[in-house]
Amino acid sequence: MIFKMKPCIFIFVAIASFYIPAGLSQEQAGKTLLAKGKVVALSLDTSQVRSLKRRTPVFKIDQVSTSDASQAQLKMVDGALLALKENTALNIEEYFLNNNGQGGSVVMELVSGGLRTITGTIKGNSNNYKLKTPVGSIGIRGTHYEVELVNGELFMAVWDGSIEISGSLFSEPIVLGNEGSHAYAKISNTGEINRLLKPPVELSSLSGQANEQSEDVSEKIADLADSVAKESSLDITVQSNEQTVIVENIKKAIDETSFINEEALDSLAIENTENLIAERTGVIEYTDLENFSLTSTEGNISDFEIKINVDFDNGTVPLGQISFNDNAGEWFATFNGLINSQGMELGVNYASHGQNLAAGDIQAQFSDQLSKIRGSFELYEIENAAQRAGGLFVVKEK
Repeated sequence: MIFKMKPCIFIFVAIASFYIPAGLSQEQAGKTLLAKGKVVALSLDTSQVRSLKRRTPVFKIDQVSTSDASQAQLKMVDGALLALKENTALNIEEYFLNNNGQGGSVVMELVSGGLRTITGTIKGNSNNYKLKTPVGSIGIRGTHYEVELVNGELFMAVWDGSIEISGSLFSEPIVLGNEGSHAYAKISNTGEINRLLKPPVELSSLSGQANEQSEDVSEKIADLADSVAKESSLDITVQSNEQTVIVENIKKAIDETSFINEEALDSLAIENTENLIAERTGVIEYTDLENFSLTSTEGNISDFEIKINVDFDNGTVPLGQISFNDNAGEWFATFNGLINSQGMELGVNYASHGQNLAAGDIQAQFSDQLSKIRGSFELYEIENAAQRAGGLFVVKEK
C-alpha cells in the first residue's frame, strides 16, 4: 500500500509534557559511551568544534557528527541510548529531564545518516519527544527503533514496540511494529510510504569492525559442546577491537548433554526439507524450548527464552527474539532472515546487554520434519567485546 506524504515533517515519540525552564541552554544532555573514528560535536550557538571520546559530555546545543568508518554511542540523561552510524549528523536541540527523574522533553533532528536508539525514562502519551527528519513524521510507542536517511529517503525498522507514521494526508496513523501489520517501511523523497516485509537492505550495520573481528560462532559453539560433554572448564578466547581477552574457567553443567553433539551445526545432517517447506503454509511460531546449553562471561544464566516466527508463504523469518539474564543484566536480541532447503539465513538486527548495545550472530536450521529448529548464537557488547554470551538451543513449534 502506498501513501502520499508531505516531504517535510517530524518524528514524534509519545512522552509526558512538562514546562522547560529558561537558562537550560548549556545543560548536559548526555555523555559519550563510545567514539570510533572521527566523532565531533559542533556547538550550534558558538560554532565551537570538540572531538568526542569516552565520557565526553554532549549538550542540548550540540550537533554530533560521525565521519566515514566512524560511529558513536551516547547515553542520555534519562538513560536512553543512541547509536549513531557513520556519516551521521544529529542536532540535539533540547534534552530535559525533570528533577524527579520522571518525564521531560526531547527535541532532536536527524540531518543525515542513521541511528538506533533504546528510549529512556522519558516516555508516555504526549508529544514532547520529537525527532525531526527531512521526510517523515513518526510517533513512537516502543523502545527499540532505527531510522536512516539514504539519498533523501527515510528507512525505518522497529525491533520492539510500535511506530506511528502520521501527517496531514492521513485520517489515522499508519502503525509499524508490534501493533501493526509490518515492522519496516520507507518514505521516499516524494512522500510515498511503502511498507516492507523485510528490513530494508539500505539500513547499514552498526557493528562493523567489531563484527568482523569476532571469533567464528561455529568454532566457539563446538568448543562449548565439547566442554559440556566432558564436564570440564571452558577457556574462551574472544577478540576485542584492541586486544585478545582470555576468559578462564567458565563452567556450564546440564543434566542431559546428548543433544549437544546432535546439534553442533557443522555435524548436523541436512534433511531434504525443500518439499516439506513447500507444503507448509502460514506463519508458525517456534516458542517451545526443548533443550539448551548456554555460557556467559558474566556467570550463571537464567530465564532463557527464544521465539522464532517462520512465514512459510513468503519464505522468511519476520521476527525472532532471544532473551536471558546473567550476573550483569539482561541480554536481548532480535533477528530475522530467509528460509531455504539448506536452513536459514539469519541476521541479528538489534542486541543489548543491560544498558549496553551489543551485536552478534545466529545460525539455525530445521529438523524433525520442520517440527523443530536447532541452532546456535553468540552475542557480545559492541563497546566491550570481552562481554559475551552464547550457546545452543532446540525449539519446537508452538
